[in-house]
Amino acid sequence: MEMIERFIKDAKKLNGRIIFAEGDEERTLDAAVRLARDGVCKCAVVASDSKLITEAAKKKSLDISWVEVITPDTALLDAEVLKAFAAHYIKKGRSEAEAAALALEPLNFSALYVKSGKADGCVAGARSSTADVLRAAIYGIGTAEGTKIISSFFIMVPPQGHALAKKPLIFADCAVNPDPAPLGLKDIAVSSVRSFKSLFPDEKPVVAFLSFSTKGSAEHKIISKVREAAGLTKEYFKNDADVIVDGELQFDAAFIPAVGAKKAPGSPAAGKANIYIFPDLNAGNIGYKITERLGGFSAIGPVIQGLEKPMNDLSRGCSVDDIYYVAVIALLKSR
Repeated sequence: MEMIERFIKDAKKLNGRIIFAEGDEERTLDAAVRLARDGVCKCAVVASDSKLITEAAKKKSLDISWVEVITPDTALLDAEVLKAFAAHYIKKGRSEAEAAALALEPLNFSALYVKSGKADGCVAGARSSTADVLRAAIYGIGTAEGTKIISSFFIMVPPQGHALAKKPLIFADCAVNPDPAPLGLKDIAVSSVRSFKSLFPDEKPVVAFLSFSTKGSAEHKIISKVREAAGLTKEYFKNDADVIVDGELQFDAAFIPAVGAKKAPGSPAAGKANIYIFPDLNAGNIGYKITERLGGFSAIGPVIQGLEKPMNDLSRGCSVDDIYYVAVIALLKSR
């Protein structure tokens, strides 16, 4: 895929480092070795016992000299980062010893390693549940400035020769937040703009808040939520002339110039949007799957966003290629 090749080329320029929290998982280890061997980035792989990584490598005949093998050790973490992590769990009723033990669990340790500045991002989830990955990310890395929730996005890559779409689109949130309030939708939009800028630095972000109404064509409490979120986002980016935000807009008004000109004349986003914010998870999940299955788009993701530093989740049914590409996205999001 041309877009993936471009991402890989851009990632190589960053000279970055990714830590893999499930280093003894065979697909993960395979992807880490390939990334390092291909010169995409430096890779560190984590396991509770280094022997587990050696055994996994033998099963797939992998040369792990390409990667750094790490066994969790608090000496490898920033003291203040570790202290803040422990304080969170102590407040929840855990003892200091229990908090210290939690920090050594591979998922938590890998997140803390990123927070400590030892790696540019983390990839996990080939074996762990999304809930466990997100928990480690929230408590180990924390949310980015200006956002209070984490969310997800898909990069929707149009098929070659598509009649209308010529460039990739961002769809959010399609995997994490079931029914975000206006402030939550604003946070999703802010994170999506940051994600878009990291992936497509030469493009101007144009955000459309989607609804079944365009500029007052209908009235309902869920439309009011979208309008409020759009207003909050406009206020957030009021000093950034490179970010365009509008809503509420129906999808056709946001996507097709002729429809946008008719339904929302004067809208700066109508017919030009490249970031689509869905009102809830029902709409987002349905929307990306229709676009993928009926529209022939390639859906890259879901990619976690809203964190101070990248920690990307995987499907437990992922392939080695999937892990490879998710690591590349994590590298790009770190810049």
